[in-house]
Amino acid sequence: MTILKLILTSLCICFFAANSFAKETSFNCKPKSAAAVRSNGIHVFKITGKEKPIEIIIKDGENQKSGFFIVNKSKYEILDLGTGKAYAFDRNEPWTLIQDIFFLDDKRLSFILSANASITRYICNEKK
Repeated sequence: MTILKLILTSLCICFFAANSFAKETSFNCKPKSAAAVRSNGIHVFKITGKEKPIEIIIKDGENQKSGFFIVNKSKYEILDLGTGKAYAFDRNEPWTLIQDIFFLDDKRLSFILSANASITRYICNEKK
């Protein structure tokens, strides 16, 4: 009887502990388009397809807390303003904004990374 109680208690602890962890999803992202404001006007960059991909992680929020968008070790808090698209901010890097975070019909992730005077749209595939 004691062994049965121990087994049931262990199963309950494992079940609740597994559900309390936030889900993390990793993506490989490549730029689709990019532009920057320069002293001589707006410069649009040519995307060749050979650009180095970036890796991001989306971590779901726990309980009532916001999720996070993690890019190169920077952690951006995800805010959904009820418009169908999400935004992400890092209070320590106010000059950087991640906007228009949404999933395309083919389940690819799309977002815009704005930093200083440049803006880049990324298209991402989930890492398996």
